[in-house]
Amino acid sequence: MKQVMLLIYELSIFKGLFYPNQSFYQLAKAETIERWRLRISFLLLVSAAIFSLSGWLGVGSQALSPALLQHSPAEYESLRGFFIIGRCILGLLFAGVFLTLPALCFSLFSHETFSKFVMIQAILLPILLLEQISYIILALRMDLPWYSSPFSLGVIGQYSTNYTYVIFLLGTISIFKIWVMVMQYRGLKPLIHLGRFPLILLIFTVHLISWCGTSAIAMFNFVNLL
Repeated sequence: MKQVMLLIYELSIFKGLFYPNQSFYQLAKAETIERWRLRISFLLLVSAAIFSLSGWLGVGSQALSPALLQHSPAEYESLRGFFIIGRCILGLLFAGVFLTLPALCFSLFSHETFSKFVMIQAILLPILLLEQISYIILALRMDLPWYSSPFSLGVIGQYSTNYTYVIFLLGTISIFKIWVMVMQYRGLKPLIHLGRFPLILLIFTVHLISWCGTSAIAMFNFVNLL
């Protein structure tokens, strides 16, 4: 009896980022994927930790500070705790949405399994987490909000328009996002049988929807909920 040898892919974030051609080729050829649950869980926890740290340091709480100061010290600490918990939940949602929604969109144009597209997203998630760390550093060192990051088009937007939504939208477009898009193209090319331009257009469209959604959420005034 002949033994059937299955091509197995094991998720490796380091290998995917620094040796993408080899990693994505093995992913495309793989017949089964193993040992990914622990790594995905780790990414979710890291994302939650980074967002929680930003909340603990007060990053992004500028709009909330005047409302918080109107409460007693006990209420202030309680609301601050809720803010940190909210940031933690946001970190989990941020990672979960990035891992699944783009993967779902890309899988609609391919006969490959949904899990392969999730693996690509998992490899790229640390890039966006690195961007979140840059937001924390810029806020603490230079008192800059996320949309004023020098790594994004937000600075150009603030000099060219007074429309807040446009500034937020340009602020979401950064070198980190471009890095992700380039890596996605390399990872999706073996999985989606589209021409170069249609594939680039697909990736850009998915990101554009994400940028527009992020900007819309940033426009919402959460202070009204207090």
